[in-house]
Amino acid sequence: MDDAIRVAVVQGDRRRGAVAQALALIADDVRAAVQRCGSAAVAPTLDELGRAWASTDRDALSATVDALAAAGAETIDVVASKADARPSASSCFESLGYVAETDGRPVAYHDLDAEADAWAARDAGPGSLRVSKAFVESGCRVSLAVAKTHGTFRLGLGLPGLASILHRDDRRFDDDACARRIPARLVPACSSLETWRGRVARSWLKLRSIGGGMRPTGAERRRLDRAGRAVERLMALAAVAAPRISVVDGFTGMHGQGPRLGTMLRLGTVIAGTDPVAVDAVAAAIMGFDPLDVAYLRRAQTAGLGVADLAAITIVGEPWSQVRRRCRRHAADRLLRLVSTGVADADGAPAPHFARRRRRSRRSSRV
Repeated sequence: MDDAIRVAVVQGDRRRGAVAQALALIADDVRAAVQRCGSAAVAPTLDELGRAWASTDRDALSATVDALAAAGAETIDVVASKADARPSASSCFESLGYVAETDGRPVAYHDLDAEADAWAARDAGPGSLRVSKAFVESGCRVSLAVAKTHGTFRLGLGLPGLASILHRDDRRFDDDACARRIPARLVPACSSLETWRGRVARSWLKLRSIGGGMRPTGAERRRLDRAGRAVERLMALAAVAAPRISVVDGFTGMHGQGPRLGTMLRLGTVIAGTDPVAVDAVAAAIMGFDPLDVAYLRRAQTAGLGVADLAAITIVGEPWSQVRRRCRRHAADRLLRLVSTGVADADGAPAPHFARRRRRSRRSSRV
């Protein structure tokens, strides 16, 4: 076991105290990350539908700012973009209480959509991505994510949370973009309808997978292809803007039809570390997922962006198995297990959602 890869897991009754304790458990790692440049850039999660419980809580931000300042950060930039302009990032900073909470501390807020020179182009394989200049050029990048299920990545944790530093025209990460146009007053009703629809869809996918496999329909295969391309874009983004410090807040996360129309999930747990892949892997395990069965985590480890193997991660604080809670998964989760990233896995195995087709072809050739 590599003791250098440490992830803090803290369960408690108060979010601010749990975040502070988690960062204190890895204080040496935080100090080393901050001392790279003496400043920090923080990317919070801002819910696209304006819900406070699905966004980074002000107590989590406040505790993180305190830890960064104690580690030597002289200036702290909080940066975010919104895929939907209503409400804007700047109005979210105010309504979520961020500005009032950090008053008097060396914190500056940046609504990336309102700043003409906020973006820097970075190569992303075919094409490029416009990312926050302040974030990508910072020596200490910090992700403050909210634990969510996800209709593209299966889980929306620290690395998928980096979408908040992307220009809105470069966000092609999910199939639920239409949910952003739902009026606020209809969100609860839509969430309830999605919960019931999700139960039916999960049951149907489960029935179809009896016998050890499932042959996707044309529409499902196209969704798998889109999800595979989204994983590739996420890996390109992580390669240029991976957080130096990652915090996943599970006090009030989301399960079911996340990241838009899911319902509240209370884990009462905070996960933090300086390996963003390891943090997401531990958070995935706590939510009842096998980290190496999540396509973006498997690819991130293969690409050398971090460690997703729980056996290679040292947990400080609570053992993850003692705070584990199986959450309600996205309706498409069983399908998304088959996501191919277009290349073989590290062990040379073929992409999962082609395996059944190949077995069928071999049987056909013997007839």
